[in-house]
Amino acid sequence: MKHLVRVIPALLSFALAGPSALAAEQLLLRIKQQNSGSQSSYSLIHAEAGSFAGKPQASTTSQSDIVLIGRDASGHELFRSRVRNPAVLHAEAFDPASGQIAHAQDVLLPQAYFEASLPDHPALDHIELQSPQLGNERMQALRTPQRFERQTLDRALKEGRMRALATTAVTSTVLYESGPSANRMDIVLIGDGYTSAEMAKWASDAQKVANGLLADPLFAAHKSGLNIRRVDIASNQSGVDEPLKGQTRDTALGMVVGCYNIDRLVCADENLVYAAVGQVTAADARDVIVAIANTTTYGGAGGEIATMTMHASAIELALHEIGHTAFALADEYDYGTCNNSVEPSQANATRQTSRASIKWGSLIAASTTVPTPLNTFPVGTVGLFTGAKYCTSGLYRPTQDSRMRTLGKPWYAVNEQRANVVFSSYSGSGGDTNPPVTATGTLAAGAVANLPSGSYLTSNQGGNFQIQLSGPANADFDLALYRWNGSAWVSVATAAGPSSGETLNYAASAGYYYIEVKAYSGSGSYTAVYTAPK
Repeated sequence: MKHLVRVIPALLSFALAGPSALAAEQLLLRIKQQNSGSQSSYSLIHAEAGSFAGKPQASTTSQSDIVLIGRDASGHELFRSRVRNPAVLHAEAFDPASGQIAHAQDVLLPQAYFEASLPDHPALDHIELQSPQLGNERMQALRTPQRFERQTLDRALKEGRMRALATTAVTSTVLYESGPSANRMDIVLIGDGYTSAEMAKWASDAQKVANGLLADPLFAAHKSGLNIRRVDIASNQSGVDEPLKGQTRDTALGMVVGCYNIDRLVCADENLVYAAVGQVTAADARDVIVAIANTTTYGGAGGEIATMTMHASAIELALHEIGHTAFALADEYDYGTCNNSVEPSQANATRQTSRASIKWGSLIAASTTVPTPLNTFPVGTVGLFTGAKYCTSGLYRPTQDSRMRTLGKPWYAVNEQRANVVFSSYSGSGGDTNPPVTATGTLAAGAVANLPSGSYLTSNQGGNFQIQLSGPANADFDLALYRWNGSAWVSVATAAGPSSGETLNYAASAGYYYIEVKAYSGSGSYTAVYTAPK
């Protein structure tokens, strides 16, 4: 294993079955997480299979992540994927008048749901779920992972096909379309608290939200990579639950304004949302889901499913929350629970103060002071400003202000760069790449080789890794991509089929990486051709 001679930052990245795998067989699993004390248990709620694009999945080295590992009958790892833990919710409330943060706190949800897209490998025998101990500061994975056996998957697939044949009252309409879902970011808007008589109002509200998103300069610049769909489902009563006002309503998605006794926090029953959206969208056509409550009370939330209301300022709040949900950006304000002891995984926060180690260091002009004093440089100047991710000191943000700090502000360069990487992950394009490198070698059974030999790869912009391995016949060679997380090298993507020919595509943000070639069984010569983002 390699060791770096200096502290290296890690960034949140997105794993992707790349362009060559757009038609590959995939599994889409909907999983319920039940949390009790520090332990989590999982149950499979729904499964579907087909030739659809693998959904870009959070592949962060955050200690709260859930890791899903596919194995064959002998325990050989076929693939692994990380998803953000849906039970870890950072609840935040903004003042609609000033756009500034008014309240922020972490909430561990007793129950949560998430969807995971995985390869439907022909040799797949079971899937392991390695979960963290919630509430444990080190968030260590449980020693005994929970398993979903192949029989469990097949049974869920059969039940999912049967449910798909059932008559449904859920319908959908495309509001904006630029191309096929397989290589577009698909945003789905679904309303709650709209009765059958209010479907015209819902259609008008959804169009307002779509127009608001498309009017944002960042989303406008990526119109060619976006689709927006409206999903219609009627509620028995108009409005949503607002317990802080003493109001209860019978609605289709169980949305609540003021959930967990936090003013302006908006929640939805994720299982009901996934079930409704899943009836009218393909597995690769619901990348970002936004649930919209039929109320003008101000509020919203990020997480696996973003939420908002129809308050006049709700679009700005929705854009901020989508910054979390779609782009995995950190909050840049300095209010809340601070942890500045580790390097943040997000692209827009760091604890580094050396220009060479700052994630966005290449965007800082030589004339800009580091750390950067307030009110000294023009608005939008990229520098190193004290205070980020709930810490007043010890963590830094890239600009004096931005949409991830104050509503209504621009995104600015670093956050835009991160969004560009995410958008490119859907199309398989990416940032500029270095010329292809061809590496050769010979491995004995069980041996490994690291590429580049004795060193590592640095990506300052983020983009796509593309790796092609070919090896001897009658042997099983595997690929893995590792990233530095600030304290250790962590595997973020694998290609581990039963042969010695493997392909790995990975859409990454800036960071430090190396490639591992392993002779799982058999021996002989190999050739690896790879391109890495600049």
